Formats: sequence, structure tokens, C-alpha cells
Amino acid sequence: MRIAIVDDDKHWRECAENIVYQHYNNAEIELDIFESGEKYLESKKAYDISFVDIEMPIIDGFTTISKAREYNRDGIYIILTTHLELSRKGFLVNAFRYIDKTNLDEEMAEAIKSAEIILGRNQKIVVNAVGEGQREIILKNIIYIETEKHCILVHTHYGIVRCSNSMNDIEQALNGKWFFRCHNAYMVNLDEIRKVEDKTILMSDGNDIEISRRRFPEFKKSYVNRQYESANA
Repeated sequence: MRIAIVDDDKHWRECAENIVYQHYNNAEIELDIFESGEKYLESKKAYDISFVDIEMPIIDGFTTISKAREYNRDGIYIILTTHLELSRKGFLVNAFRYIDKTNLDEEMAEAIKSAEIILGRNQKIVVNAVGEGQREIILKNIIYIETEKHCILVHTHYGIVRCSNSMNDIEQALNGKWFFRCHNAYMVNLDEIRKVEDKTILMSDGNDIEISRRRFPEFKKSYVNRQYESANA
């Protein structure tokens, strides 16, 4: 995880730094601190999450984020401010969150958790695509996965990828993610579920997936947990 804090005020830089380290509890992260938008932009580094103060001299937070998006479009930008009325301009730079510095502990911790969910969706899985060889698929693009004779079909928003992997291979690669094997022949992306009726899942592409009776209790628990985790992301 690569994180940047950009603020011209030493007090708020140190407060934000402490919250980040407390959240990750000594886990390996890359955290860089900048006292101005100019120095942050000069680094040209692509950060996963950037906390940027609005009110900075020379280059303000909005301009800093706008210029940073030119070389790091997929980064998550979170605005820090003591004047929430200024955050209304945040939509111009597609800011992910607007954090009130006077409530920094609570709001920053929530923002990090929500940002991690978004970043997780951009992770990739490598499959052995028939006729292509190894191919990367972004997790958020997968709707569901099914077995078909001697191959696996990965249903994505951009079409079906036929793979020579086994379902067990895929399940192991997605272990700990937000995918659930609801049937011997199916694994679904919990974020792509539109409705659950009885033992049937309606997916975002309009297809119905059966849930095995034996796996239904665990599925229900996993689905509810994922909805709770993603509620504010």
C-alpha cells in the first residue's frame, strides 16, 4: 500500500501520519509526507491513497489533485479540511472523501477502510486463457465463474474468458476475496449480485445462479458481511 499525506501544517501532518500507522499496526506500507502540493507533484509517484489538504499556498489541494490525476488516474484522493464548505468543489476533481480535520481520527480511519475496498476491486487474477496463454482479469470485471466440461468460463463485463484452470485453482486464487462458491459449478462475485430469491441468485448480467442447499447458510453470512463492508465505499 502506497500512501501520501500532503499538508502545509506540521500539526495535521503528524496527526494524519499517526492515524495511518495505527490503522496498519506496523504492517509494511509505504508512507510519504509532503509539506506542499508542489513537492508532492514533483515526486511523480503513483500513490494508492493520497490525503490532500485543501488550503495550501501556491498550489491548493484541488489543483494538486487535478494535476496528480494526469499521471495517476487510478489513485484515490481524499480531501482534508477544517472548512467543509470548501469541500463542495471536491466534485470537480472526483475526490473520494472530504474529511473534517476536527474529527480526523474517526473519519480518516473510515476513509482508509473504504478506500481499501475500492483498491481491492482493482486487483487482478491470472488465468490460463484457452488459445491465449496467461491473461490478467481485473476482479471487479468478473461477474461469476462456472465450470463447463473440461474448462472454466469466467463471465466478465467484457465477455466470457474460457480457461484451462480448474475451479479449485480459481477458488484458491480468490481465497480471502469477496467471491463465494455457491455451488460445485459456480462461484459468484458478491458485489455483482442484484437479488437473492429463495435459493437463486440474480446476477448483474441477468443470469440466475443456483445456491446449493448445503452452502446456503454460509453464503448468506458472506453476502451480508460484504454488503456491510461495502455500504460506504
